[in-house]
Amino acid sequence: MIVCTTLPDDPVQIFTISGKLSASDYEDVLIPRIDEMVKRAGKARVLIRWKEDFKGWEAKAMLDDARLGFAHWNDFERLALIGAPHWVEPFAKLFDAVSKGAVKTFDEGAYEDALAWAKG
Repeated sequence: MIVCTTLPDDPVQIFTISGKLSASDYEDVLIPRIDEMVKRAGKARVLIRWKEDFKGWEAKAMLDDARLGFAHWNDFERLALIGAPHWVEPFAKLFDAVSKGAVKTFDEGAYEDALAWAKG
């Protein structure tokens, strides 16, 4: 499940991830918010926080995740990742190196630091 805890016009969109992600999580929550932010502001500042009960992605959700990344390759100005599974870090570093935006991972207890960084 993906839950957005911010209003559409907030400068940083905050998402919490738990359980197993489905295509509807992307199609109904994440993609529309990112699309709207890019349309409104030209760039996206995003904070994603993983909960301990995260169980991965359904197959269609994995494809939606890849589509989102490619569609907005250079639209993420700042992407803060909190408590992500350890295997996410190499992908975050790669995305940081090849995209125009910045990506940074944070430990679970660093919410305030991650939010401050995402705000710039």
